[in-house]
Amino acid sequence: MARLADPDLALRRRRQILDAALVCFRRRGFHQATVQEICAEAGISAGALYRYFPSKADIIAAIAEDNRRETEALLDDVKRGASLIEALTIVSRKFFEKFDEAGDGPLICDVLAEAGRDPLLSQRLAEIDHASRQRLAAAIEAAQTRGEIDPALDPDLAAETLFAMIEGLGIRHAISKRISSVALTDRFKSVAKRYLAATP
Repeated sequence: MARLADPDLALRRRRQILDAALVCFRRRGFHQATVQEICAEAGISAGALYRYFPSKADIIAAIAEDNRRETEALLDDVKRGASLIEALTIVSRKFFEKFDEAGDGPLICDVLAEAGRDPLLSQRLAEIDHASRQRLAAAIEAAQTRGEIDPALDPDLAAETLFAMIEGLGIRHAISKRISSVALTDRFKSVAKRYLAATP
């Protein structure tokens, strides 16, 4: 009797590759880590890896895509009535916590620097960023409709500004490590509340 294909195998193999890639990227940086090292860490052949990810840029894009889904779930809650400030606080805290984990702060900085040199990686990350900004802009509009934040703000510009604040604070934290991710989250929340507050 022919064996039935395992429907979850592709998902497990994809996760296996992404987890192995993160280990290698954290250890050696995005640019220095090789596909061969990722394959060795995952215990698979290069051919198996390339069936799922044609390049390292695609691996990074997949990791970013996974992170985006979690952010989008929080922002979708805002459209259903959850507080925008509280959702942004959770998003920022989860991002800042990555800089406290071994290797994630330098890795994020490394990937952003590589995106400045690699047009393919830049394009993939820009597509993911665009989708996230659209989701945040929709959440901002919902909060404006409820009277929660300043109705005069342009949702697209506000989304761009808020993400820039989160990313900028995270990168500075990776460089200085002067305060904890908890304190950094409180700092972001305070500034975001002032920025989004309706003018009297």
